[in-house]
Amino acid sequence: MSPWFWDYALHALNVRVAQMTQTQDVDPASGALSELQRIIKHIRSRWDKVKILVRGDSAYSRENIMSWCESQTGVDYVFGLAQNSRLLQLSQSIQYRASQEYSQKIQTVVEFFETLLAPSPDLEKQATAFVDNSVWYSSLDYKTKDSWSRSRRVVSKVEYGEAEIKTRFVVTSLPTKLVPPGRLYSQKYCPRGEMENRLKEQKLDLNSDRTSTHTFAGNQLRLWFSSVAYILMNALRE
Repeated sequence: MSPWFWDYALHALNVRVAQMTQTQDVDPASGALSELQRIIKHIRSRWDKVKILVRGDSAYSRENIMSWCESQTGVDYVFGLAQNSRLLQLSQSIQYRASQEYSQKIQTVVEFFETLLAPSPDLEKQATAFVDNSVWYSSLDYKTKDSWSRSRRVVSKVEYGEAEIKTRFVVTSLPTKLVPPGRLYSQKYCPRGEMENRLKEQKLDLNSDRTSTHTFAGNQLRLWFSSVAYILMNALRE
């Protein structure tokens, strides 16, 4: 396992302990920038030219975090972005294209069924079992009304199916010419979830969420024990 993984894992646990001491009205990204600066400085001390991609959910699409990453050489980001009416309006064109493509796929299957079966109003519903959802991506130029200092690239993903239409957004510093919309969402953003599965292994399988002592140091010690156990378990598995 790469050294940076363990550094990240331990860093994430330390942040989690710190968050336990906060009240519920604190922003989820509170303190994230200083921790990000600390860990990137540590990485740079060993690999000064390595390119770094910071991934996170929508809680971290904050102006201070994004502008700091943009000011750094070799540091890019891709964060989830909560949808709003303006973003949904900007993505209407690909919503329409996705719906048209899905309808066409359904119609193709229905026409095939009609060559084999008696006409029935249920054929269209039955055809949905043989058709994948239509997924479309696009890049948008977007700026919030107040909280962002500049326009940024937002990638929208529209998934159109029988039951519903799902629209997701991410904001990134990576340019379109370097990473197209579909590849950015599927290959740069989505792996964040798989990375978090490793942290869930530690939390759920090794009970690292047992932080019920009354002191910060006591809870941190428990997390260290779980970290050591996780490293030993992974070494044995390899």
